[in-house]
Amino acid sequence: MTKLFTAIQVGEFTLKHRVALAPLTRCRASEPSLGPSKLAAEYYSQRATDGGLVISEATSISPDALGYASTPGIWTTQQVDEWKPVTEAVKAKGGVFFCQLWHVGRVSHPSFKSHPLLTSRTGPFSSSDLPAPGLAMTYEGMKPHEPPVPLTIDGIKRTVSEYVQAAKNAIAAGFSGVEVHSAHGYLLDQFVLDGVNKRTDQYGGSIENRIRFSLEVLEAVCKAVGPQRVAVRLSPITKDSFTFFGATDSNPVEVYSAFVAALNQFNLAYVLISEPRVDIRADVDPLDDKGFSTPLINGERYRKIYKGTLMGAGGFTPKSAKEAVDEGIYDMIAFGRWFISNPDLPARLQSGAPLTKYVRGTFYGGSAKGYTDYPTYENMKGSSYELAEQDKIGASLAAASL
Repeated sequence: MTKLFTAIQVGEFTLKHRVALAPLTRCRASEPSLGPSKLAAEYYSQRATDGGLVISEATSISPDALGYASTPGIWTTQQVDEWKPVTEAVKAKGGVFFCQLWHVGRVSHPSFKSHPLLTSRTGPFSSSDLPAPGLAMTYEGMKPHEPPVPLTIDGIKRTVSEYVQAAKNAIAAGFSGVEVHSAHGYLLDQFVLDGVNKRTDQYGGSIENRIRFSLEVLEAVCKAVGPQRVAVRLSPITKDSFTFFGATDSNPVEVYSAFVAALNQFNLAYVLISEPRVDIRADVDPLDDKGFSTPLINGERYRKIYKGTLMGAGGFTPKSAKEAVDEGIYDMIAFGRWFISNPDLPARLQSGAPLTKYVRGTFYGGSAKGYTDYPTYENMKGSSYELAEQDKIGASLAAASL
């Protein structure tokens, strides 16, 4: 029997299985409040299980933190109130619900200031003034990223306090804990990586300086809500791997090894590590996605360094998830795309039932279509969604190749 369906202690919480809902941006926030979608309680409760971990979509900590149209926040009283029915719905199913705290940094655009809830914005901010490549997804359509404002020391202190207040707000909203988003080329990652961070003060230059901001955020949030209710997400890259928003580093393995080692001081609930195997350009038909047959890059390397609960995400299949946990590479696996289209994913993984194929075109924006209308396996009759046999999805870890 696979360990994927055995209990594990995660911070204060005893989980009954090791399959988590990964944090997934869906761009369906309520407007103009920027609270969760009006369908969010249904969406998250559909994917909640007794003793299962659910991680919220990335949730902005402040007006300056937001970088995508119609993504939710947790800095206002109204947002906190709007999250409460969502957390109650997940907990009614016996789920453990963490809120991912987000600041996109330079991956934003000045035009967001025109939103009635974002008029106080003075960013975008980053470690340096280098703009992100590509386009920002704004309310006015796709726009080129503009040079960000380098955060001052006072600005860094203010941002730490915003993370703390957002964490307190999340607990007040009924979340079980919080996950600090320090990954994917967003603000904290923009300090970690020297391809973006060109500072010469105590937050730039050496590895110790570049990971300082993230560690200060984690220390402050742990103090505010307790370390057993705090987690962090990282996305270690290599010189040859996929990168996020042009965020590169001259020696990424060295910097992330030091970062992961430093996390051992906090006694966190878990560390979620992304495997850089997802390329949306190739993600059309799930059965043809090469990412599902690509070897793990990060698991074994950082498993040797981190002493606590380590969770993997990015390109996992039913086969590779079970293998990664059974072989001790990861303690848990977070699924994203397959959890979108299979609200009963843990049950299907355990029974071996076919998986519903996801439709990428409905991932971002819209309403119920592609959000709450994916049926459970027992309710598939009459559905227009296609099924895929689990053994046809990707390759085993042993058979995976670059």
